[in-house]
Amino acid sequence: MINLIRIAAFMTVVALAGCQTAPPETSLQELLDQGARAELGAQRCESYISLRGDAKLKDASEEIYAKARAMGADQSDIDDARLRARQQAQIRDTLVGNEETCNELAVLPPGY
Repeated sequence: MINLIRIAAFMTVVALAGCQTAPPETSLQELLDQGARAELGAQRCESYISLRGDAKLKDASEEIYAKARAMGADQSDIDDARLRARQQAQIRDTLVGNEETCNELAVLPPGY
């Protein structure tokens, strides 16, 4: 029974790894991904970070999105980055757990 559970868990990880998104192709996409990760961290990790940290992540994501819009990004680009961030967080949740994922999401992007 335990072996079946281990096999099922391993197959889930393999299936999720196959869904992993590609690395950013441009500096704009990388910037959008940073903003989406900061926004996601503020939304789902408030129990792991302080209110001050939550506010900093929200502010950073808003600043990053404003900078990205100035570089030519539109709402669909931001939505795509948000989807990538959620997918990557789900994979990380499976591999290392929610707390470790939140620890990674709670790190402010460079320059913030």
